[in-house]
Amino acid sequence: MRSSGCEHCSQLAIARELDIPGVRELVEQYFEEPEGLAITYGMAYEEALEQELKESLGPEGFQRPEGRDSFDATVALMRNQVPVIYQGYLKHQVGNLQFNGKPDFLVRGDYKLEFADGKLTAKQDISGESDKYVAWDAKLASTAKPNYLLQIALYADALLALGMKSGGEPGIILGSRSLVSFEESEIVPAMKLARQELGLAIKAFDESSSVKDLTLYCDTKDSCSVCEYPALCEQSRLDVDHLVQVAGINRNQIEKLTSVGITTMEALGEAKDSERPSEIPVHTFDKIRQQAKLQTDYRKTNKVSYIILPDPEIAVLPPASENDIFFDMEGFPYFPEKGGLEYLFGNTLRTGEFVPFFAHDREQEKAAFQDFMGFLTKKLESDKTAHVYHYANYEVTALNRLAARHGVMEKEVSELVASGRMVDLYKVVKGSVMVSQPSYSIKKLEAFYEFERKSKVLDAGSSIDEYDYYRQQVELGEEGAAETLQQITDYNEDDCVSTMALYNWLSSMPGAHTRYQEFERAKDIKKAREARAQSEREDSPESARARKAEFELERLIQKTSRMQKAIERWSWGKDLKADYLAKIWLALTHSMLYYNREDVIRWRDWAIRKDATYDQLHRDRKALVVQGAIAESDVSDFFGVDPETKVKLVYRYILEPGQTSFMKQDQKIFVRFSLGANQQDTDYGKVLSVSGDELVFERDATYQTMTLEPNAIFEYEWVPPGQKPEVVGNLVQELVGLWQSPLKEPDIEHPAMDLLLRNPPRLKTMPGLPIPKVGDWLSAINEAVFDLDHSVLAIQGPPGSGKTFVGSRVIKKLVDKGMKVGVVANSHSAIENLLWACLEAGVLPDAMAKKTQAGDKQAKGWVTPTTNKVMGNWRAGNLGYVVGGTSWNFCAKEMFEDQFDYIFVDEAAQFSLVDAIAVSANAKNLVLLGDPRQLTQVVQAIHPGGVDNSALGHYMGETAILDQGTGYFLDVTRRMHPEINAPVSSLSYQNKLKSHPDTASNVVQGIAPGLIAVPVAHLANSSSSVEEAAVVLEIVRQQVLLVGPAEVLVVAPYNAQVDLIRELLDASGLEEVAVGTVDKFQGREAMVVVVTLAASSALDAPRGLDFLLDRNRLNVAISRAKANCYLIYSPRLTKSRFRDIEELKSISRINGLLGFARQL
Repeated sequence: MRSSGCEHCSQLAIARELDIPGVRELVEQYFEEPEGLAITYGMAYEEALEQELKESLGPEGFQRPEGRDSFDATVALMRNQVPVIYQGYLKHQVGNLQFNGKPDFLVRGDYKLEFADGKLTAKQDISGESDKYVAWDAKLASTAKPNYLLQIALYADALLALGMKSGGEPGIILGSRSLVSFEESEIVPAMKLARQELGLAIKAFDESSSVKDLTLYCDTKDSCSVCEYPALCEQSRLDVDHLVQVAGINRNQIEKLTSVGITTMEALGEAKDSERPSEIPVHTFDKIRQQAKLQTDYRKTNKVSYIILPDPEIAVLPPASENDIFFDMEGFPYFPEKGGLEYLFGNTLRTGEFVPFFAHDREQEKAAFQDFMGFLTKKLESDKTAHVYHYANYEVTALNRLAARHGVMEKEVSELVASGRMVDLYKVVKGSVMVSQPSYSIKKLEAFYEFERKSKVLDAGSSIDEYDYYRQQVELGEEGAAETLQQITDYNEDDCVSTMALYNWLSSMPGAHTRYQEFERAKDIKKAREARAQSEREDSPESARARKAEFELERLIQKTSRMQKAIERWSWGKDLKADYLAKIWLALTHSMLYYNREDVIRWRDWAIRKDATYDQLHRDRKALVVQGAIAESDVSDFFGVDPETKVKLVYRYILEPGQTSFMKQDQKIFVRFSLGANQQDTDYGKVLSVSGDELVFERDATYQTMTLEPNAIFEYEWVPPGQKPEVVGNLVQELVGLWQSPLKEPDIEHPAMDLLLRNPPRLKTMPGLPIPKVGDWLSAINEAVFDLDHSVLAIQGPPGSGKTFVGSRVIKKLVDKGMKVGVVANSHSAIENLLWACLEAGVLPDAMAKKTQAGDKQAKGWVTPTTNKVMGNWRAGNLGYVVGGTSWNFCAKEMFEDQFDYIFVDEAAQFSLVDAIAVSANAKNLVLLGDPRQLTQVVQAIHPGGVDNSALGHYMGETAILDQGTGYFLDVTRRMHPEINAPVSSLSYQNKLKSHPDTASNVVQGIAPGLIAVPVAHLANSSSSVEEAAVVLEIVRQQVLLVGPAEVLVVAPYNAQVDLIRELLDASGLEEVAVGTVDKFQGREAMVVVVTLAASSALDAPRGLDFLLDRNRLNVAISRAKANCYLIYSPRLTKSRFRDIEELKSISRINGLLGFARQL
């Protein structure tokens, strides 16, 4: 199933099987045998699971097909309704291809697999289908991989063809003894695409085919991660001298160079200035040309070489200290729990001593992290001249992630990063030299300092595979695990020792260390100056704001230490129910730290981006490299002016080919500039305008720094949390005091506890939630809300299901009964949208209030108090009312003078869980309105305890649809015609969302309703496509004539495409047609929606396919349509290399949608 993953190795595999002359001999030179022991261990794991299920079900309930025809025997067992069939045989003919396979377990639809007391069991679930089956495969790996999913998708399709597929989700039984299942809509379409591509690839061969007809290399180096023959790729690119060999070059630059006849690395190295493509700026062309020349010279002479850049960073490299530490980490991204596992912290000292810290689970990871940081802190405190050296930014990012994940050593990590004593030698290399190597990995640089490795592990990818293998050995209790771990340890030690050798090489270069003292003095002067000015600039990242955030977080950590000690030695894994309570205790603990941790992480991110290399910033969606920005203001020096005098400067920047900007107009930013020797600093600024590829920004500089040109900008987002930390802290202490210990079941009647524990709504008189009558959700929800008893009720409202209508009508009933109701959301627009609906429902204007928003002069239909005190006075004089506001408003002390009976949280899937806890402090009941399958919340930091989720996202957990009895799923859309609802329901709601009969009238005259596919071929487009924009314009023109401009919306994923289309529409007199990203249009609707995806392929998509084809964003985009949605896309976007599961799911989504579409 590699057809969508690696086109050229699929061709080779087919050609080998067809015995195309010359192919077998060629590929056998590069073929690597799979690890035999891994296969043996995998079989042993399957056999262990087999025995466990036999014990669980007995010989009648667990059978294996017998006889010569395994397929017929398997079908017979299914017809006899055997609960679990082991090693059944399935086959499925599709065209000329027959696919055969043996799922490890075929499980009857009314049985569920689960682990009980560490053993695999199958328990009956009477709600399932007793005559249908679902496939499960066993894999010794710790996490699922794309090829596993393609495999079970094949089985699901084969069962469907037999008419014996149940409605259950297929899945994988992992080596970690956990189960993971997958929605078929997220895996089967990708499998069908791969199968189709395989069929087409086979048809391309005939009797005249030869090895000369084959592509012998992947189109990009990244593709080699899924290729069977990466060494063949590398050699073939070398043979043709492909441009992709040039270190740092991107696909867009290759496209532009090829278009002017520069097709090889040697040709680029020899290119003249006059041959530069106009789209590539001079400084970029000079850089890649110099790189190509160095590499070409190396190919010809077989001698490595380098050049020292002007004003190199080696000038400020710290001098050597006998206590320097050379540090490297190993991570395992396939760890079963979210976020991977950091399993080895390796350190080499100048004496040659190697000091490792190991971790093989979450608790060990926390302990190893604390031990490592203690070791590091002690070393650095004993010698103020010592530094910690590492290569690339993984280590800094990982340490910050660990501090946030475990809620420990946060102060120490912050001080380490802020002090400048952690030095990234990758940044030093990139800021100091250009080398003749095809990459700047430390392995490639070792040729310059003649370093020889002792480990057999080749690279980081191999170390991950080896560690996975080690975990499998440990799981099965096999010999050899210690030897495997030692090989990984040797690899890590090699990296540490190589980092020390790299430092020594850099240190030996002319000019090294010469400006170190100069820059240290300059930093000290700057700190002193900022300390004097801190009262004026409290938000300066290097003065009061950053230090205050760190201090406050440390204070709160000390305050929660008693709570954390309650689970410090918790025996995880012995009792699932007890573990669940411990996790809720953790969530309460870390909710106290949430706001301060968000604050601290913002400043840590500032420090990381300030010193990031350009290639790191290119991959950062919150940053934009702006080398070559043109100053629109006069930057002449003024003699005699105080150097600290402020001056505003304006710059204009044009995006380079391949660049994508996510910046928005009026966005606050940091403007980065170089002080020399690749040392960076920042000023504050703001984006003034964004139009197509042009961005204009403002910089708040000083006369001292105004002539230093900006080289990058990145987001600056800080909003003071107000009273929220105090409110949450007081509530948490109250709840913990009532609970007393995580060892006991909490008996606390409070909406925050029911929200955290995911408890079903507690009711005063009814035994459970009333079941709605057909077509009447409102009556049942009214009954439930009125009967709530200091609890929480969730209402999931898919697009067009009337969530706002239901919420406003329930509020009207509550106000009529004299209840005090609050309405809260993240945005003022969402709050006011629900308030306007309340007015429409009949709530009197005098019974509604929302504090005046600064700068908002629009007339409102309700009372608008100017201050919290005025609001408090208004509430005191009223009975039965609605108050709208943000979480800041509801946490103001004046609000606590009178408790709310109900607080309605609108857009609760975008509303922070901790914000919901905060507002619940002054509410008897919470009502959550929202939908986690639409746009969800984004938080700044990673938080322990799961508190980085949204309120509704946490309450619903992993379920796509609210379970009956825990809340209400509004399963009827009153917006979408059945033909447009069908793909949305399949994509996001397990086909359970239905269209109201009235939606059948949503038809554009002369056009059949539904999803319409519009493929548009183009190449090398990332965030904008003129080809797609032209098609958008043509469709919009036609549709405006039929339905008018107000009934047409255009949705694009990237601002650059929005701006391009806006210009085209305006130039054509279509100013009234709205264009925007999905973030702008949630809550909007129109008869016709035009969606343009812009990117040419998976490789071109900024932020990857998991952003562009994100299920929630696609859902929101398509579901704005009442009648028709035109989906404009590049055909190459529907294919992928399946590098990971998210990419496979993304491809499934678009291909699944296209399965519902008709071609234009």
